[in-house]
Amino acid sequence: MPGGSVNLTCVAVGAPMPYVKWMMGAEELTKEDEMPVGRNVLELSNVVRSANYTCVAISSLGMIEATAQVTVKALPKPPIDLVVTETTATSVTLTWDSGNSEPVSYYGIQYRAAGAEGPFQEVDGVATTRYSIGGLSPFSEYAFRVLAVNSIGRGAPSEAVRARTGEQAPSSPPRRVQARMLSASTMLVQWEPPEEPNGLVRGYRVYYTPDSRRPLSAWHKHNTDAGLLTTVGSLLPGITYSLRVLAFTAVGDGPPSPTIQVKTQQGVPAQPADFQAEAESDTRIQLSWLLPPQERIVKYELVYWAAEDEGQQHKVTFDPTSSYTLEDLKPDTLYHFQLAARSEMGVGVSTPTIEARTAQSTPSAPPQKVTCVSTGSTTVRVSWVPPPAASRNGVITQYSVAYEAVDGEDRGRHVVESIGREHSSWDLVGLEKWTEYRVWVRAHTDVGPGPESSPVLVRTDEDVPSGPPRKVEVEPLNSTAVHVSWKLPVPSKQHGQIRGYQVTYVRLENGEPRGPPIIQDVMLAEAQWRPEESEDYETTISGLTPETTYSVTVAAYTTKGDGARSKPKIVATTGAGE
Repeated sequence: MPGGSVNLTCVAVGAPMPYVKWMMGAEELTKEDEMPVGRNVLELSNVVRSANYTCVAISSLGMIEATAQVTVKALPKPPIDLVVTETTATSVTLTWDSGNSEPVSYYGIQYRAAGAEGPFQEVDGVATTRYSIGGLSPFSEYAFRVLAVNSIGRGAPSEAVRARTGEQAPSSPPRRVQARMLSASTMLVQWEPPEEPNGLVRGYRVYYTPDSRRPLSAWHKHNTDAGLLTTVGSLLPGITYSLRVLAFTAVGDGPPSPTIQVKTQQGVPAQPADFQAEAESDTRIQLSWLLPPQERIVKYELVYWAAEDEGQQHKVTFDPTSSYTLEDLKPDTLYHFQLAARSEMGVGVSTPTIEARTAQSTPSAPPQKVTCVSTGSTTVRVSWVPPPAASRNGVITQYSVAYEAVDGEDRGRHVVESIGREHSSWDLVGLEKWTEYRVWVRAHTDVGPGPESSPVLVRTDEDVPSGPPRKVEVEPLNSTAVHVSWKLPVPSKQHGQIRGYQVTYVRLENGEPRGPPIIQDVMLAEAQWRPEESEDYETTISGLTPETTYSVTVAAYTTKGDGARSKPKIVATTGAGE
C-alpha cells in the first residue's frame, strides 16, 4: 500500500568477508564509511512508488550485486467516462473505461432513485466495462456510479451519472372515479391520476354503457385530455349507466378503473365513490367513501350480510357522513357490503359489493367430547374434537392440555403447551401410579387460548406396590406358632387397591435359610380394600418346629402382583414344654 514500510536485508559471505551496501540506480544509499561487513538492512518507510534496489558486496576479490524489486500496490482508481448508452422502460445500459493501468479484478455498479437518501443498490462481480441493469421502474430517474476492485480492495466510486427510464402504458387505473348528473342527459365525471402512470399521461378515456355485460370495446368511448374531469352528454333519461375510466401515455392505454354506476335521473345522488371496508377488530369493521360535493344527500342506506349466510341481509340507514363503523359482528367472518345515497328525489345506484373479514379472536367454546382413558400406571390418553365451527373465531393453531392430581404427592397444575392443530389426542406421561387426575383441554388461535373444557376425572392404572408393609412385628405364641402383625404401605407407594398380603417364612440355621420358603396368603375381603391407614393386620403362622429360628417377611399385593417385601423379622419358637 502507498505510504507503507519495508525492510530489505542483504547477506554476503566470503573470505575475506565483504562489505555490503545498498544502491537505488546510481544513488548510493549506504555511506562509504558506514558500510557494514557481511550483512546490511535497508529500512524503507513511507514508500509511495515502485522501485528496484541493488545490494552490492565488495572485497579484495572483487564485487558482486543482486537486485530486489519493491512494488507498491494501491486500491484502484475510479473508472472514468461513465456513459448511459441505452435505456428502456425498465433497464439502463452503461459503459465506462477502467481508468487504471494495473489489472482490475472486477467492477461494482451502484444505483438508486435520483434524489433518494437511502443506500445504493449494488451489482457486484461485473467482469466487463459494459453492463445492463434491469428491474427498474418505468419513467423514473436514477443515479448510477461504478467502482473498481483489485486484490487490495474496493476503490472509490466514479462520479454519478443520471438517466431516466423510458415510458410504458400506465400499470394502474385512475383513482377515486366519481360521476353525478348535471341534467337528465349530462353527467360530470371526475377522477384522480393513477398511482403508477409509468410516463406522462397524455389523456383519459371514459367508457360508458347501459349494458355492463358487453365487452369494453363495445362501450361508448369519450376521450379527453390530461385534465381530471369531463362531461358526457346525450345520455338517455331514466337509465343506469356503467362507467370506467383509463389513462394513456404515448406508449399505450392503462387498465380501466373498477366499474361505477350512475342513474340518469336529475337530483338522484351519484353512486358513492371509493367505497372501502377495513376490519378494526374481531367485531368491528369501518366503512369509508368519498362524500360528494353539491349532492343533496339526506340519508345513506347500507346493506350488509355474512358471506356464510347470504339470506340474512341487514339494512342500516344513517345521516350523511363519509364513514360508518359496524359493531357487534362475528369474529373471523367475511362480510359483504353495498352502499347507496338517498336524496329527496330518490335512491341512487348502489356501489358494487365489497367485502372485509373481521379479525380473528380467541375461541368462544372449548374442545368438545373430551375423554380420558388410562393407558398404563403412569400414562393417560386424552382425546377431543375441535370447538364448533361457529365458535372457533379463527383458525385453530394449537391445543393445550392441563392436568392436576386430585390426590397424591404432586398436587400442582401442569400444562402441556403447543400441541399441533392436527392432533385430536395426546398422551400424558410421567403421572403418579393409581392416582386420580382432573384434565382440561383448550383450543388456541393466533390471538390466544379459548375457554377450558369441563374437567374430566381419570385414574391411572394399578401397579405393584413399591413400598413394603410398615411396622411388621413377629412374636412367638408357643412352640409351634408365631403371631405376625403389620400396617399398610404408605399411601403414595400402594399404587392400587391392596387385595391381600403374602407372609413368607423360612427356617434358619446359623443365620442361613434352610429349605424352601413357605408363603401364607392373607386375602382381604372386598370391604377391606379401602382400609384406614392406621388399621392393623395380623395372622398366625402355625405348624412350626419347636425351638427353631425363622425369618418372616410381609408383602402387599394388588391385581398387578406382589410389591416390595418388608425387612426380615427373626423369631424363635419356644420349647415344647413351655
